[in-house]
Amino acid sequence: MPVLRYNLGYLIDLVFEIYYWLLIARIIFSLLRLGHGTHQLLLKLRQFVYAVTEPLLAPLRRVLTPIPLGGYAYLDLSPLILLILLRFVRTMLLRLIL
Repeated sequence: MPVLRYNLGYLIDLVFEIYYWLLIARIIFSLLRLGHGTHQLLLKLRQFVYAVTEPLLAPLRRVLTPIPLGGYAYLDLSPLILLILLRFVRTMLLRLIL
């Protein structure tokens, strides 16, 4: 049984790590201006990252609305808060399993 618990812990850790990096990619994509002339692969990658991360970010945005910075600019803290929450949940899950 210890091997099964270790493998499950490894799998949970891997899933959280991948999602963590997808959130980092989401933050980077939000800073880039991708439009006409951008390679299709990069646009598809951005679409995938947004599709995977939006289900967890949308509820946070309802609670934490983006902060207006003037004009059309705003500061969205939901990805940062989600990164912190994911680290906390990951740690708690791994402590329960291992």
